[in-house]
Amino acid sequence: MRWFWLGTFFLLCNSALAQVYTQLDFPGGISTTLWSINREGTVIGDFIVRTGRRYGFTFDTSGIFRSIDVSGAVDTGLRGINVHGSIAGWYRDTAGTNHGFLRRRGEIRPFGYPEGTDTRGLDINGRADIVGSYGDAVGLTHGFIRRVVTFSTLDFPGARLTVVSGINNSRDVVGYYEDEFGLMHGFMLSEQGEYVSLDVPEAIETRAEGINAMGDIVGSFQDGSGVHGFLMRRERFKTLDFPGAVSTVATDINDSGVIVGYFQFEDDRQHGFLLEGQNLE
Repeated sequence: MRWFWLGTFFLLCNSALAQVYTQLDFPGGISTTLWSINREGTVIGDFIVRTGRRYGFTFDTSGIFRSIDVSGAVDTGLRGINVHGSIAGWYRDTAGTNHGFLRRRGEIRPFGYPEGTDTRGLDINGRADIVGSYGDAVGLTHGFIRRVVTFSTLDFPGARLTVVSGINNSRDVVGYYEDEFGLMHGFMLSEQGEYVSLDVPEAIETRAEGINAMGDIVGSFQDGSGVHGFLMRRERFKTLDFPGAVSTVATDINDSGVIVGYFQFEDDRQHGFLLEGQNLE
């Protein structure tokens, strides 16, 4: 594990809407992605170095980066963090196979969907339920939820592909699926078992990535001008674009309404961001 003090922030403030964007890059990385933020404000993500290897990291409210790497892995990705600091993620072994893992109190606990391949842990709630995706024997991708040690498949009805990317403490989950035409749509699934498709108006494709306790959902969509982030609150959508970026993806929102994600400028380098003070006005 490596520790780094954060030297600088890049802040962009829109005072009229009380929005503050913060660019966040792991020191020395050539690409940074933020994937999740918990109620305490701890952020997790991953970064890529010049050799092409991916490492996970945490960033806390004291301004310290800590890198996290699964022992023996060639790539490590951190994807979800809960209120207790437990982390869900995935790693790639030397044979090229992906495995999910739970990191709790500093201990890495690998897991895989029974009889599945390419398991990825993508989020975790305060109950320690983990959601993610896995591949089957014929190469199709399915979503899953893992409660303690019991796995259940979650597939949007009629979909060719399903990925479950977010879960809150009420066990409402979000994700995205591919339809028969090869287009992606977001969805939400309540604990009661009701699937609802989510599409940003006039979007070509939509992906839902994260959900908080209030039911606010963030994700991304593609239209004729590119890829944009979105916030959905009470069935109203708001577009999120990092100033000056050519693409923006929102990946998670915590219970205080702080949003994390990533963006690209024209140089194609990926950067992480936090967004505070977001509303739908």
